[in-house]
Amino acid sequence: MSEKQKSFVKGAAILMVAGLLVKVLGAVYRIPLTSAIGTTGYGYYNVAYPVYATLLVVSTAGLPVAISKMVSERVALKDYTGAHNVFRVAWRVLLILGIATTLIMMACSPFVANVVKQEKSIYSLFSISPALFFVALLSAYRGYFQGMQMMTPTALTQVIEQVGKLVFGLYLGYQWLPYGVEFGAAGALVGVTISEVVALLFIVCIYKGGKKRIMRRVDVTKLDRAHLNFGPNVKKLLKIAVPVTLGACIMPIVVAIDAGIVSRNLQDIGYTAEQAASMYGTLTGVVNPLINMPAVLSSALSMSLVPAISEAMAKNNTIEIKGKTSFGFKLALLVGLPAATGFMLLGQPIISMLYRNLNTEELILATQLMRILSLSILFLTMVQTTNGLLQGMGKPVQPVISLAVGAGVKIVVSIVLIRIPEINVMGAAYGTMSCYIIATVMNVIFVLRRSHFHISVLNHFIKPIIATAVMGAVAYIVYDVVGVYSNTIGVLCAVLAAFVVYLIVLFLLRTLEKDELALVPGGGKLTRLMYKMHLWKE
Repeated sequence: MSEKQKSFVKGAAILMVAGLLVKVLGAVYRIPLTSAIGTTGYGYYNVAYPVYATLLVVSTAGLPVAISKMVSERVALKDYTGAHNVFRVAWRVLLILGIATTLIMMACSPFVANVVKQEKSIYSLFSISPALFFVALLSAYRGYFQGMQMMTPTALTQVIEQVGKLVFGLYLGYQWLPYGVEFGAAGALVGVTISEVVALLFIVCIYKGGKKRIMRRVDVTKLDRAHLNFGPNVKKLLKIAVPVTLGACIMPIVVAIDAGIVSRNLQDIGYTAEQAASMYGTLTGVVNPLINMPAVLSSALSMSLVPAISEAMAKNNTIEIKGKTSFGFKLALLVGLPAATGFMLLGQPIISMLYRNLNTEELILATQLMRILSLSILFLTMVQTTNGLLQGMGKPVQPVISLAVGAGVKIVVSIVLIRIPEINVMGAAYGTMSCYIIATVMNVIFVLRRSHFHISVLNHFIKPIIATAVMGAVAYIVYDVVGVYSNTIGVLCAVLAAFVVYLIVLFLLRTLEKDELALVPGGGKLTRLMYKMHLWKE
């Protein structure tokens, strides 16, 4: 494997491991938090968080991708001075955006709380506003390190963010709870702000510690004159960042709109404000975190693909572009298919295991939502992966178009279906699923037109489907046998057995070719093992 391949693999692996750890910590965080403040308190929490996420992407979604792309292109051409200047310019831009978004959220908090008919959510909105400033600066460092294909700083700060939220968020949430669930939710969000401060201080220390090594490759004389290129660099950054930011804004905006759509329409068909908050809390606090967990892998792959493909594009290496495009496409299917199947088959047992505080009505609703949204896992992983491919190929506008069309359909579908009493909050789940399906189809078409890589029906579709079907059957049988004695043990045994069987079937079917397996961490050792076991032949 070449050094570039090793760098790509290492980066993706680091982000995947960190992402999985973050999701596990997130689940650990949400379970006791939901138990403490209840689904109503979590409803207040999730009025503030989508608004925060919407403003967050304005300052952090597009610019880190732009920084990563521009830095990687300059590194590929050995222009380390230009790469460092991109970082300096971006840092200043993000400083301004961080201040602006913080002030905007603070000013708009009363209006948002009134619009969604959840006045008590204003405390949560105020509490998380300062985090926008610290994350903006944090993203400048992340984008620079990612462009250098150094993923460890990003991974470590992601873990620090989650650990900080777990420690500070739970502590303050419980401390403020006696004043009311709305203050418990606000305390948890103050913990989010504190965690971002800690993560920022950590990555600044990493940068300061490695600055001497970085500056050895930089022409300081040219760097001192680089401020003359501030305007051109900003224009280049914005040319990449604006489309990516628009695309990243779409779903948080839709989720923020969802908070109003769900609450208002449920109340219009007869539910109380508390019931509407509880149902929305079940969707966003119980089901969505589980549904989004498998997307960690595709998100990590997407972040690694942007600088890797950008570098290949800078060198005009069409073979490498096709190879990584094909691998990313296949890996998204290999992650999405089994995850969707597993949640569809074991949705209720998993929810019962993780959220024991749910009453019967909430458990039934969560299970129904899980069954609807499980299919969206496959399409969410495809959307994330193809977004990274298109951004790396220098086509950031296409994902915006795809998500905009999908989001428009989601809003319409959600409003229409929620107002049907028999469907109620499940209409929002159907809307989400329709959004990801449409965005996936459009993105795949864009990728095929741009990269011209060949889709193999056998290797890209049939083999993963066969492996998933066998895995699903094993998971169902194991849980059916063991689950009668203990739900938790049944779920764990079923998941473990399914995982092992899935990997074995993938290897037996040779779903990953030798060159593709080399791009998987530990792939070389797995290949040698398969030969030793005589499961593969020369």
